Amino acid sequence: MLSSASSMPCGNILIVDDLPANLQLLSDILLREGYAVRAAPDGRMALKAVAQRLPDLVLLDVKMPEMDGLEVCRRLKDNPISRHVPVIFLSAYQETADKLAGFAAGGVDYIGKPFIAEEVLARVRTHVSLYDLQVRLEERVLQRTRALRMLSAGNLALAQGRTAQGLLEAMARVIVEQGLYPAARLRLISDAGTVLCAAEAGDRSVLAVAPPDGLGRPPPVRGLHDLALDEPSRSGFARLGVHALLTLHLGDDSLPGQSGVLTVFSAKPFGDLSQEERALLAELGGNLSYGLAALGARSRLERMFEQTIQAIAATVEKRDPYTAGHQRRVAGIATAIARRIGMDEHQIKGLALAGIIHDIGKIGVPVEILTRSGKLSSHEMGLIREHPRIGYDVVKEIDFPWPVPEIILQHHERIDGSGYPSGLKDNEIIPEAKIVAVADVLDAISSHRPYRPALGLDVAVRELQAQKGALYDPAIVEACLAVIDEGGLPPGA
Repeated sequence: MLSSASSMPCGNILIVDDLPANLQLLSDILLREGYAVRAAPDGRMALKAVAQRLPDLVLLDVKMPEMDGLEVCRRLKDNPISRHVPVIFLSAYQETADKLAGFAAGGVDYIGKPFIAEEVLARVRTHVSLYDLQVRLEERVLQRTRALRMLSAGNLALAQGRTAQGLLEAMARVIVEQGLYPAARLRLISDAGTVLCAAEAGDRSVLAVAPPDGLGRPPPVRGLHDLALDEPSRSGFARLGVHALLTLHLGDDSLPGQSGVLTVFSAKPFGDLSQEERALLAELGGNLSYGLAALGARSRLERMFEQTIQAIAATVEKRDPYTAGHQRRVAGIATAIARRIGMDEHQIKGLALAGIIHDIGKIGVPVEILTRSGKLSSHEMGLIREHPRIGYDVVKEIDFPWPVPEIILQHHERIDGSGYPSGLKDNEIIPEAKIVAVADVLDAISSHRPYRPALGLDVAVRELQAQKGALYDPAIVEACLAVIDEGGLPPGA
């Protein structure tokens, strides 16, 4: 018995088959379950349909004239916009070789003909749910990345600020450029009501609607809130795409004789803001208050970097349970090696943070590849080999005081030039990346992986000894082995 449509979450399904009877049958099955269905009679029409609107799932016939299903799938997977859309192949051919060809082209499943309604629905439900989960996780990662960028840029502005005016100007730009808000305004005001300094950034038409005097004084309440406006003013902002004026008091006893106000013009109504976003803005305001009171508080800013990066790392690792904790273990091992070779503490701090997110680029690799227990195809290996470059692209715009993007990009390079993604050799690889490379190999071999059980520390040590001076920097390998001999590996490594 088929489940009722009301119990099934909707999804947008594209069916591709050159036989009208198959299109009709599958459409009837899916429409009864509440899915939105589109049909394409051939490969070219299917590619056009995907370009017009991205589906949640493609049911794709293998044997079609002109362009078969395998070629359609390959083109979908070659397109960065559609590569993550799951493809289920439809075919009367049940030979293992046919199925393997479909998987090699990028398919995630196979439905045989003649169709059994219950099987079709079970497979569609599963893959639509997995795709929805993947999309939501990736959206979460993007939100966290946005938060990382805004906090990181804000913290850098605090660290580099030399005057209150310069700090307010830098922070207003950060909120607009990294936080992606329409506009921001900051005021620092004396107890007598005099504006000591002010800054604003963003859409000038939005800022023109808000008179400086009307938003220049601190709000009467503490904490982030939506500034109350009369209806004409609220309507004027709404016409410009602004639906909330998020206002936050700056300063407390740390700013004697003065206080400030931060106003962020938001495209979302106040009630639609997530608790995380509210907390982010409150934290940013708190950081600004602290920065105004104590410019250059570098130790606290570095802790904020670390906490934010750890949150991003935790989000990424949820996509791949087999590597949960791997990044933190690598960071701990790399830190121990760095201290052994005498690296200064500032460099070690950056190295540790890079280690915590060195695999952040795996957000760009389909989760089914990361968690597959069998052997990967050359195409799939190629996708995995892209993760250092993807990770570099994610963080390259963040103005870290350390070479974090370069460490992420180079951690799979090898001193003989056989690594990836750039084939760098010895002195072309920065020292921090060489350390992460050794720490990564040590943990990867000694830990459980999707395709094999943990091989143990002894096997990892033998690999490092065998490849010392060939793949890995000999001084770093020696330092790593010394750390192991002295029992200096962090707990869990």
